[in-house]
Amino acid sequence: MQSKPLYNQYTMAESSPPEKPSSPEPSHSGIEIQGGQVRAGRDIVGGDVNIGGDSISGGTVSIQRGFSAAEVQRLVLIVGGLVLATALVFFIVGAVAAASLASVLNKPLVGGSSPEAAVSMQRKITALNDLPSGQAFRVNFAEDEISSYFRFVLGPAIGISDGKARFTDVPGQIVIGGNADNVGGLPMMAVVQTTTDPVPFRLESAWLKILPTPAGVSFGWIPVTPLAQNLNARINSLLFGEVQFINMLLMPSSESIADGNLILTGVAK
Repeated sequence: MQSKPLYNQYTMAESSPPEKPSSPEPSHSGIEIQGGQVRAGRDIVGGDVNIGGDSISGGTVSIQRGFSAAEVQRLVLIVGGLVLATALVFFIVGAVAAASLASVLNKPLVGGSSPEAAVSMQRKITALNDLPSGQAFRVNFAEDEISSYFRFVLGPAIGISDGKARFTDVPGQIVIGGNADNVGGLPMMAVVQTTTDPVPFRLESAWLKILPTPAGVSFGWIPVTPLAQNLNARINSLLFGEVQFINMLLMPSSESIADGNLILTGVAK
């Protein structure tokens, strides 16, 4: 029986047909790349990462295109301008508010401050604190006594050098000033009001001069009242702790009273 030739078979000597390159399996790694001109210098590994246009985001991560040098420069100029404008407004408002206080503080004091006037005021304070409980009193303090006491006694005790004090037109209100030693000797001033409360003094405002303008120029003062409450506590701890004031009267200066008198009435605690 004659055998039929076998077709589509190849002998060992014949070469097999070239294999077709298999198409790559679709990626199921969760990475999708969209948009043109996206290049990576290293492998990107991770799931749920989307690269589209100018941003890469995945989950809670988002990387966006940064600012150009020109955009950064414009942003810096805008922010710098806003900061400068805010600072100028702040200083102008501070100068207007501090001008009247600086004028009071720079008022000339007849005779100036002296150690003798400071000693006189210290004697009066000691006498008041030694009164028996319930004892009523009436005492007067001249402006030069208060200024001298602040300069030579109270000021150094609370860290203020070259101090001085002046009355305002409000009875019992005193402007004090000098150089604050704890902030590099910057000029300071504060408004202290004598009260009829158990605490004899209340700090109403405090100021620092942070720009080196001349003494008579009010530009450069900034308010620091919230930061100066320790000053208020220290003044009250050193003065009149044993008395409570009931009334205050300011006698303006005259021929017989060169710098005016603050008259205080009260009772010993």
